[in-house]
Amino acid sequence: MANSLSFNGTDLSSYELIVISRTSSEFSQEVGYTQLLDAAYPFGATRTAKPIRLRVVVTGTSYADIEDNLDSIKRVLNERDSKHLILDTQDDRYFKAQFVSLSGQYQSPMSFAGELSFICTDPLAYDNDETFSPHDVDADPKTITEATGGSGFIKPVYTLKAGEELSDVTIKVENLDTVEELQWTGSLADGEELEIDVANWLVKKEGDASMATVTGQFPRLLPNYDNRIKVTSFSTTGTLNITYRDVYL
Repeated sequence: MANSLSFNGTDLSSYELIVISRTSSEFSQEVGYTQLLDAAYPFGATRTAKPIRLRVVVTGTSYADIEDNLDSIKRVLNERDSKHLILDTQDDRYFKAQFVSLSGQYQSPMSFAGELSFICTDPLAYDNDETFSPHDVDADPKTITEATGGSGFIKPVYTLKAGEELSDVTIKVENLDTVEELQWTGSLADGEELEIDVANWLVKKEGDASMATVTGQFPRLLPNYDNRIKVTSFSTTGTLNITYRDVYL
């Protein structure tokens, strides 16, 4: 079955491009190690970039029409940074892909066939829909359950909004299932927000970086799991919002 793709928000089927086939989804990692006489000792594994190679056909009513379509496709692809790539065979998610090459040859006056290649230095795919999950913090400590999907670790943003004045407190946010806990010490006025951005290892108070008193680990979310998130020393009148996208390997 012929398929289409979208790059940087543009559906390339608008220019008569169809995907005939693609490489299988690649999942791999590299493991470095030191070989000794009787054993080898490994280092931490690193995730490799994901190549995406597509066999494509571009059609037209004539050579000139095909050239016009190819020119339009090249204009869309002419990006030096990563952009969202969505394949209609997996249209619930996007890749952060960089264009590599487009090559091929004419098969007839109305058909051009070739290969379109991308590289994803971030090999993960992300759900098109962002999850906003609000919770009341009405107990101290408070444990809430966050049910996720996907197949890769999720790096959410936790936003804590104070419901009263909190003076010189040590707020703790822990994922009991990954045993990752972050602590922040400081004060919050009623209505002020503390943001914990796991992907960027950054804590903000009212939009400004507030890292001087941060200790511990930024708590990730397990994929396809009922994560138990424990909030401590945030009183009983605040709220917690967890924002994230499911991640796919």
